[in-house]
Amino acid sequence: MSGVSLSMVTLIVPAMDDAIAHYTQDWGFALTMDTHHISGHRWVVIDPGSGAKLRLVEATNDDETAAIGRQACGRVAFFLNVAPFDAIVGRWLERGIKITEPERNETYGRIVVMDDKYGNRWDVIEAKDARQQ
Repeated sequence: MSGVSLSMVTLIVPAMDDAIAHYTQDWGFALTMDTHHISGHRWVVIDPGSGAKLRLVEATNDDETAAIGRQACGRVAFFLNVAPFDAIVGRWLERGIKITEPERNETYGRIVVMDDKYGNRWDVIEAKDARQQ
């Protein structure tokens, strides 16, 4: 459908300041907004660099707390295209981000699955065309 793009996804976290530190310091994403919404909730937006941004939401009840790290029921929830692969993945490993599925090559590119500190799974992909450049 022309004229439509996904601009943001919600990610439930246990504690806002800890989550901001994790995604900005460990992953190197940018904090682009930290304010209060008219509803009174804190409105925090993290930008991985391009594509959809992450809207962090602090869990406020048992259902939301239970969803932390399981928002995709154990499946990969987020997909990051990276280049250069080795440098970026290496930096994340140095900062304590864990690989949960070993690196492999697929028809579309090189991939590794990493988990954030809450258990959300991330496909980290270097597209085949990015490797040929």
